[in-house]
Amino acid sequence: MRLSPSTHVRDTVIGPLRSRRGCKTCKARRVKCGQEKPSCLRCSKTGRNCEYEGPNLGTFSSTPATISVLDKPLSSAPDTVWKERRAFAYYFQHIALFIGGGLEVDFWSTIVPQICRSEPAVWDAIISLSTLFESPEPCPDIAFQRQKDVVLLNQYHRDAISWYSRSMAQVRQRLDRGDGDVLVGLVSCILFMCIEGFQGGAAQATLLYGQGVQLIVTLRAQIASGVISSSKTAWLEDIIVPIFIRLGATALNFSAVPVGALLPDADHTLTQRFASLKSAREALVLLLAEAQLFQRVCLPYFLEPEGFNPSRELLDQRLALFGRLKVWYAAFTDLMEILHMKGSLSPQQISTGALLLAYHEMLYVMIGTFTCQLETANDAYLPQFQNIVDQSQVALGASARSDGSQPPLSLELGISIPLWFTSLKCREPKLRQTALSLAGQAPAVQAFYKVITGARWSQTIITIEEVCAVVMKSSEGLPESTSQLQHPYCQDFGSSIIGSDLGSQPSTPGLEFVASPYSVDSDVDTGTAVTELVPEEARIRPINLFRVQDGFPPGTTEEEIARWSPYRDQSFMHYLRNERDPVTGAWKIAHGFTPIDY
Repeated sequence: MRLSPSTHVRDTVIGPLRSRRGCKTCKARRVKCGQEKPSCLRCSKTGRNCEYEGPNLGTFSSTPATISVLDKPLSSAPDTVWKERRAFAYYFQHIALFIGGGLEVDFWSTIVPQICRSEPAVWDAIISLSTLFESPEPCPDIAFQRQKDVVLLNQYHRDAISWYSRSMAQVRQRLDRGDGDVLVGLVSCILFMCIEGFQGGAAQATLLYGQGVQLIVTLRAQIASGVISSSKTAWLEDIIVPIFIRLGATALNFSAVPVGALLPDADHTLTQRFASLKSAREALVLLLAEAQLFQRVCLPYFLEPEGFNPSRELLDQRLALFGRLKVWYAAFTDLMEILHMKGSLSPQQISTGALLLAYHEMLYVMIGTFTCQLETANDAYLPQFQNIVDQSQVALGASARSDGSQPPLSLELGISIPLWFTSLKCREPKLRQTALSLAGQAPAVQAFYKVITGARWSQTIITIEEVCAVVMKSSEGLPESTSQLQHPYCQDFGSSIIGSDLGSQPSTPGLEFVASPYSVDSDVDTGTAVTELVPEEARIRPINLFRVQDGFPPGTTEEEIARWSPYRDQSFMHYLRNERDPVTGAWKIAHGFTPIDY
């Protein structure tokens, strides 16, 4: 039986805050430093050499970080220590309870503050993050401004970035010397990714994530060789790794992060009983990561010029994924019924349950359409899209603060991801716009990505599809394809033997807090919705974002290259679209590109 990683710190009271700017000699001797310059009084009296940390700025990664746009050092004003104390107090009172959601309070409220007592790098990262939390708007998109050689920072942000740079320098120096604690480095890495997320530095956060994964892999190798204690092993596997997997599962929506290196073997058995909502969440996160990695495996089949023709192995993998989702759902419903029998569910339990259900519905649709070439396959899942919207309205309470507002950043599973997915894949006009609107009410930064980026992406796609649909319907009438949802490699799991009990009950049965996917007052009219949806030929499947200066993706025609080459700094969205061959009537895949600002 594993010990709780926080056992040794759970009951420890955080003592008075102390300055960490003393000279190296006093730090080594573990005595109080008066911080006199150029030599402190204590060293002068004892005849010892007195040195302070240099002002050089370092980075955690080997690539330039967002803070490279700043060259002004931390202010030496007398109120510097007061600023740090105040920033830490704000973190403890207003951030620790919300940044990781209700299931991670122990880590952020107890473990992280305890670490910062002996680790200046963690202290600096906390007060930097705290300052950005307190003053998120206008939070500058420094990564974007760096490209334009523009820096607009107020004093709060300058303090935050200066503390951030100092923290990274300390971590880098300790790792280079080989005397740093890898677990402390991983905690610092998590904090650094949060800070980058605030600044729009998704690319830098992605690099940091990759370095964190490398540290975890290295630590696991040391554990296997028996050189790491059992307490550190529990600390790593029970706290740090789940956070990294959750961040990676979210990041896979926008970038290729190496989360696969952290996942258990493909043949692992999913538990059929959950002891808590936290264990249910961690199991669902594993499924989310596996599903998105599988989606990337499917992508090359869509890019084949001869058409979509998945292998038998690919289809079997999809069925295996769905089987694990079914096991998760059964265990989750059992857990919720047990909690319900113990008494009224708390607001936190209700919100968390709704959040997990929204993710379940998203995965149900994702797995059901992975091997479908036609985007109209999603129309069979309108009940699931409706349920995502319903559950999201409840789940927003999970991340809300006491005044009802949302924190500017969250590392918990964010409701913005299922809502973003709904806005992309659901073509029922009211539902997709409602989903997009609700996503705007979620925390502004999810993991290390700004929600507004996904919203702009969705709005661009919606605009393209609706404009094309209007043109098509006015010139040709409603295409026959909109009512033809069958495809050789695409079938609704709800009508299959595997999914019969799950597809017909997309919400948890018997629990009062879960709404039916199609309630009496639903906005969706199932009898007429399909005829009002976007025609297949007007629908697009987004693939990725790229800049011209980084090269064009496969499938780009010479005409497109010549057209867009002059716009080297412009970002473009690469997407696929289905076209019907006018002679054979067969579907073929066409590539498309559109400029996008995000």
